[in-house]
Amino acid sequence: MAIVEVVTTRPPRTRAVPLLAEPDLGRYPEFRSFLSTTFGLDEDPLGAPGLLAVDGRVYELVFVGRSGRPFPSGVEVNALVEGLEPLDEQAADTDLWAILRWLVAGVGGEWTDDALSTTGRIYRIPAAGERA
Repeated sequence: MAIVEVVTTRPPRTRAVPLLAEPDLGRYPEFRSFLSTTFGLDEDPLGAPGLLAVDGRVYELVFVGRSGRPFPSGVEVNALVEGLEPLDEQAADTDLWAILRWLVAGVGGEWTDDALSTTGRIYRIPAAGERA
């Protein structure tokens, strides 16, 4: 059972490895609202990326702005990997699924864990069968 938590310190000597990009949060304003509230983006839109820890591994959320659109207009999720070590792809996939579950739980409303799990099964995402 993965625990996702917001952290404030980026681990030293890490590099960002891209995992997922959502270029248009405008399609999902409730996600934009949740991310803005969680990471204080209304107060400091030009601050450092948001950081999440999953079982000791840290991920950054880079918030993207586009002219004429509410901020953030997009988000990119990167794994922070120590030095030149290889990315543990299986852990990253599992953690990314845990982050999506955390996001859906935070947004709530019509967004449910069961619907996310169903989507994961349809697309045959191995980590979709694991419950957070």
